[in-house]
Amino acid sequence: MARIAILSLALLLAGCITTEVDGSGKPIKRGKSEEIVLDDAGRLVARPTTLKAPHTIIVNGKTPTEREIRLLGVEGLPESDAPVTFAKIQEWMAKYLAAEEQIFIKPALDSDMGRYLIYGLVYVQAYERDADGKPGKMISGGYLCVNQAMLSEGLVRIRNAEEIEDPALRERMKKAEAKAKADKKGLWSAKP
Repeated sequence: MARIAILSLALLLAGCITTEVDGSGKPIKRGKSEEIVLDDAGRLVARPTTLKAPHTIIVNGKTPTEREIRLLGVEGLPESDAPVTFAKIQEWMAKYLAAEEQIFIKPALDSDMGRYLIYGLVYVQAYERDADGKPGKMISGGYLCVNQAMLSEGLVRIRNAEEIEDPALRERMKKAEAKAKADKKGLWSAKP
């Protein structure tokens, strides 16, 4: 009798398996890495959903293509080591990344798109800015490398420049860090 009850319960529960749905009630299928959207330049197109200072972004949160993006080649310091800069990173990420509908990630050469963690260069569409820094007209074909922009503000430092495959970008990132150091910005200030 117990076996019949257990078998009946198992069959009943099998019929109760539900499908995960999104906010509008549409079924979400558990995806495979090939379902990740790539643009013509081979960059992952994603929506930032969680910003984790100092150098991580969660994209496509709570979907089959959710991934943790770790900024390639750079690193920030924990809040305990650089409290002022850590707060500036949070402000900067909120201002320049949180409002973006999509960002573009160029994964490191050895990245496995099926893995949850991807190291990459993050790009956002570039806009003309007014005197107050508010975005205006989109610059056609213009993209801003977040990794380099954060270096130029002294928010992060180079972790390993050799991770950057493009030698021209690697040099621009080194120059951005050197200028932030010279200008005593962020991590290089008297009170990081």
